Amino acid sequence: MADHTSVLMDTLRRALGNKNKGAVSAMIFSGEKVLYSMYSGWIDKEKKLRPQADSLFMIGSNTKVMTALGLFRLIEDGKLSLDDPITEYIPEFSVRSRIGEYTVTVADLLMHRAGIQCDLYPYIMGTEHTYEEVPKALNDTYRTSAPGTMYAYSNLGYSMLGLIAERVAGKPYTEFMQEALFGPLGMEVYFAREEDLPASVSDRVARCYDRKGKRITDPLGVLTPAGAFTYTTMESLSKIGQLLMNDGRVGDVQLYRPETIQFMKTLKINDEWDRQLAEVGYGIYHHRNVLEYETGRILGHGGATMFHHSRFDFLEKEKIGVILFTNYETAAQHASQVELALLNAYLKEEGFKKKEIRHVFRDFDPKQYARRYDTQLGPIAFRESAGGLTAKIKGVDFDMKLDEEGWFEAFPKPFWAKLPPFSKQLKGLRLCQTKYLGQDVLLVEQDGIKQAVGEPYYKPELLPAWVDAQGTYEYPDRSFKYAIEKAVLSVEGDDLILTAVVETQKSVTSLAPVNDTEAIIKGFGRNMKETVFLKKEGGRYELTAMGLTLVRTKSK
Repeated sequence: MADHTSVLMDTLRRALGNKNKGAVSAMIFSGEKVLYSMYSGWIDKEKKLRPQADSLFMIGSNTKVMTALGLFRLIEDGKLSLDDPITEYIPEFSVRSRIGEYTVTVADLLMHRAGIQCDLYPYIMGTEHTYEEVPKALNDTYRTSAPGTMYAYSNLGYSMLGLIAERVAGKPYTEFMQEALFGPLGMEVYFAREEDLPASVSDRVARCYDRKGKRITDPLGVLTPAGAFTYTTMESLSKIGQLLMNDGRVGDVQLYRPETIQFMKTLKINDEWDRQLAEVGYGIYHHRNVLEYETGRILGHGGATMFHHSRFDFLEKEKIGVILFTNYETAAQHASQVELALLNAYLKEEGFKKKEIRHVFRDFDPKQYARRYDTQLGPIAFRESAGGLTAKIKGVDFDMKLDEEGWFEAFPKPFWAKLPPFSKQLKGLRLCQTKYLGQDVLLVEQDGIKQAVGEPYYKPELLPAWVDAQGTYEYPDRSFKYAIEKAVLSVEGDDLILTAVVETQKSVTSLAPVNDTEAIIKGFGRNMKETVFLKKEGGRYELTAMGLTLVRTKSK
């Protein structure tokens, strides 16, 4: 095999440019060994420490793959079943419901389809709560959908899976995972906050850096099973990839039955759109990214805290994997692009055939598609315009062209196309109006990743209590500023809009008041159809969303 080291390093440098505010570690591996390792920047600027093979990075939600493997160890041992109701192990679990009563199973949690709240920030940030408290905290939330239907990524769901593993195994989650998975595979894994890691590994820890490259402490880190503070090395994570590539085998160790691993990589939901969109198996994502070359399906996951962003993917058929670790805030915007650039460069050097991508556009009747949607991207309206169709997305105007596959490709209007930040961010954006799991939805695709983001617009009832509550809301002591920095409640035309900075990203959602104290977030997917609570005492207004109570600091 030819040596591609120089090509891959050049690719890494070009993909990063001047974006690196901390460290980047990357790896290409096969089903049997590490093929290439690449490093850039600093894991500790103060000590002038460069990333190395044994550097420890926080991997965030990549831990969910490990949690799923832990559950399947219990399933293989006959101690657990995918169809078991979770109340069999967590009897204290219950949620309120406006849509009927349903049984939530272990499989529903594994596939992020339990119809429960996605996040409650007091339980994934800070130090006051632990994941054992999550089931009780959910008692005051509402169902978002019937189990097995709407895909909505949930940290809380995997926290409860960790709790199930503890109760079935009869020992702490961390101890169980060490015995069931990490020990047999020789993996180095630590479940600890940065300040609590052993002193012996201090010079191997990737510290955190903000968008200016300043050292900071990552505030995300309480829910152990959700992976909020799991530290490991690239080589250790590559063993999980090899385990999944090789039907449960790593080296000479056959840790799982081949049929177990094959089953983990299957999909339970029988819907054609679902197979293109959510593609979430039991702890594993399917077809997460689109490569430039002809290959089999790509599987994997990803992980993000506030300042650590990691990628983990592998080609099942070709037995080629890629891992990328970073330790700085702004990597959230480019980690996946860097990972894909490296994998595409490797495939090119190995002689893989390049895909032929062409979009053929067709004529259509704009009247058929002129409608509004409530989405995770804010309200989106498709409108007839001079015989064509336009759409406004995040304040940017687009011309829409319909291709043979039924997707609208979005072309920024000339003014926006000339602005480099917008033209780069919005390149390759496609939208599709269709039915998914029996519901009318709006789909979005960018960088080859498709997801359902919205539902058809409906006019909410603007109750006086919510109209009077308009204004700016903030968290009193700023301890959760990286969760919800600020929120603005406003009435815009016929709509009640909640604009917030959530995990440093601007979010615009529409609310449908149910009564004077509760409103549902309109849309489809993560955090959609969750409930926002309003409280007024005297002249004090409070909004509670995602477990955080914000106080009105300025009325509109």
